[in-house]
Amino acid sequence: MKHRLTITGLIIILITLLLVPFSTTTAQQTTPSRAIVRTDFQFIRQGRVGVVHVTGADIIEVRAVFQERVHYFYQEGNDFVGLLAADMESDIAPYEMQLWIKYADGTGERIDQDIQVESGEFGRSDVTISQRLVPLLDQKVEDAEMARLFNILNRFTPERYWANSWFIAPSTDEPIGWFGTYRLFNETYWKRHTGVDVRMAIGTPIMAMADGRVMLTEMMDIRGNYTLIDHGWGIYSGYAHQSEFLVVPGQWVRQGDVIGLSGLNGRSAGAHLHWEMSVAGTWIDPETFVEMKLVTPDSTEIVEQP
Repeated sequence: MKHRLTITGLIIILITLLLVPFSTTTAQQTTPSRAIVRTDFQFIRQGRVGVVHVTGADIIEVRAVFQERVHYFYQEGNDFVGLLAADMESDIAPYEMQLWIKYADGTGERIDQDIQVESGEFGRSDVTISQRLVPLLDQKVEDAEMARLFNILNRFTPERYWANSWFIAPSTDEPIGWFGTYRLFNETYWKRHTGVDVRMAIGTPIMAMADGRVMLTEMMDIRGNYTLIDHGWGIYSGYAHQSEFLVVPGQWVRQGDVIGLSGLNGRSAGAHLHWEMSVAGTWIDPETFVEMKLVTPDSTEIVEQP
């Protein structure tokens, strides 16, 4: 069961405990909370993101433990804002969110709140790839590639590089494959889809979804030629199966910049772009994330989720 505490999760929580002062109160105690917590959702679907706001006088740091992962909060005006990401593999169940709040006077408090995770309503599809690509369905190959990616995706950048505009899709073409889909490859191998596929002729320009810093341009077994961009606040975007890289690691890009050209390589049945996003160290539905409109254009104001 995904909501059971693992050894790794326990270690993360213990580390988080060390990040706040010992003079900590909890919401279960009679001491009134010094902070106001507001969520912009009633529940979070598997593989999606909810926004949490924490407001209060003299707050200097907020972190949360949710689904055995530490979520960092970032100051925006009078609020500390956190993007709470539900793992697409998690069970449909309530999960405890532990908010750890540190104040300027050296004290801290913990506020616990249950967050309901609901079904991501994922579909299924059948995919046929050539026999020469079947070795890429080996779980060891996938695990190695995920380990390479999450060595970067688990890092959190406190700056918000996407300061004045929300994210856009890297292509205006219609999707042909959706996030979270249960895929049966060659009538034998079940895999989960971590992003969205768009059919694109080889050589079609691919746009950066938002301002950010290029972290990786690398040929990978499954994703082929792959670019990974850090947008800050724990948000990353990835672009797979490219025929050509047009950026290099360390380069800063602006929203809409052409970062590469679509192609046909890696574990692919045809020319297309696979684009994906990670928030707080877990894959999330990039289409619904783009639709969130967390900031208004030409403004740094955080607004309510629709």
